[in-house]
Amino acid sequence: MQYNKTTTGQPRSRYFLLLLLGAWCLLLFSTSCNKSRIGEESPDIPHQPLQLSHGKPTGEISTAQIGAEGGSLISKDGTIKIEVPAGAIDAATAFSIQEVENVLKNKAKAFRLLPENVNFKKPVTLTYNYGEIAMDGVNPDFLFLAFQDKDGYFYSANKTRGNRQSKTLTVQTTHFSDWTFYSQYDLYLPGNKLSNGEIRLVEGEEITLELKATTPKENYYEEYGPIVLPELASNIYIQRAVWDYAPKKGVMNSNPAQGAVVYKAPAKVTAVERVYINVTINGKLGKDNLGNDVQQMQIRQPVVIYPEGYFILSEDGVEIAAYNFGGEYIQLYGSQLVAFFPNGYSLGIYTYGPTTGSFPYNMHGTPGAATIELTQNGKDGMIVFRPKECEGKDPDPYFSPGAVILKSVALKKGEYFEGEFSVTLFGYEWCQKPRAKNLSGKFRFRKTVD
Repeated sequence: MQYNKTTTGQPRSRYFLLLLLGAWCLLLFSTSCNKSRIGEESPDIPHQPLQLSHGKPTGEISTAQIGAEGGSLISKDGTIKIEVPAGAIDAATAFSIQEVENVLKNKAKAFRLLPENVNFKKPVTLTYNYGEIAMDGVNPDFLFLAFQDKDGYFYSANKTRGNRQSKTLTVQTTHFSDWTFYSQYDLYLPGNKLSNGEIRLVEGEEITLELKATTPKENYYEEYGPIVLPELASNIYIQRAVWDYAPKKGVMNSNPAQGAVVYKAPAKVTAVERVYINVTINGKLGKDNLGNDVQQMQIRQPVVIYPEGYFILSEDGVEIAAYNFGGEYIQLYGSQLVAFFPNGYSLGIYTYGPTTGSFPYNMHGTPGAATIELTQNGKDGMIVFRPKECEGKDPDPYFSPGAVILKSVALKKGEYFEGEFSVTLFGYEWCQKPRAKNLSGKFRFRKTVD
């Protein structure tokens, strides 16, 4: 099957390529995969092209006027950059980049690039810097940029070129829309135990981990290839998978019936522990984002194991555990969590409205929203918003991107508060002395009193 392209390489037909989606093969240590499940030919089955709703805008927008002489624009967080060569457009045009919700729900950020309907006379270069994104659990050589068209269909930019040293993905395109990236091979974890690239478990907890492959069929390396919904299918490319883990804390076993590796954390830990699950796969794995044919690759996935109750804060890649923490849910109001840390930090988290869900940042008391306050040694207070302008031209505040995500709320003794958050906090005295902190955190603890 083929699809027609315009002279700019944009897909036009609704006849999609067939992509073969992955095989799940598990085995313990040096046991090779059963070739009755992997490496065996199967009839072509048309899979459903991936179509999702467009993500909602988040964060600040970056804009620039670029004319016939060319120019560049970078997102506010520095993740994605567009470079417009001279002669690509005839007249000054408004360009913009805005982060949007990543509806693929993978590790990547997604961005809306505008204008969408301009016919560029020369290709525009997109460069995506993934250096600030936790990329454990994938192989960076098999990351490819992808865009979502106006109807919500996703397409892989198969001519993506990667650079491990600079941690960038680059492609030339004449198509603007919503852009992100995806991985052709990764380790798939059902549920919500993956955060910031890590699997997070408490002592004695068990998880199932699968090897997922999204591999284009041979001879279908077009400029853009559609991404399809994940469906089980035999994969003729993976011939063998070897699993291991280190250090040998906890237990890992294969589960052939489910096609997955099962890892169980140690029954008791006295401090935060880290274990790394590794898989080496062999076969005709396709071309990486440097254009090389690959026959072997490795993927590593960190697993972090916490004591039964914890509240962990991360700043600049350094984690610190609270020595005292607690929470309360107030009916018809919301949740209040507090935590105290050895470095003098006192953190307060407030959500308003529902018990669980994602709470974006806003003012105290805003239904469906959250706010966070931080002090150090009782001073230097920081909050989730700052003035957009300090000269009074725009009185509306700018609120931090990110959100508080509550996975469970303790309504009575013995139940758990569990969740995570990412936030940028701003000093109270922003206009006199601007300062900001980027923090993230996760917590899980029981309610101990009624």
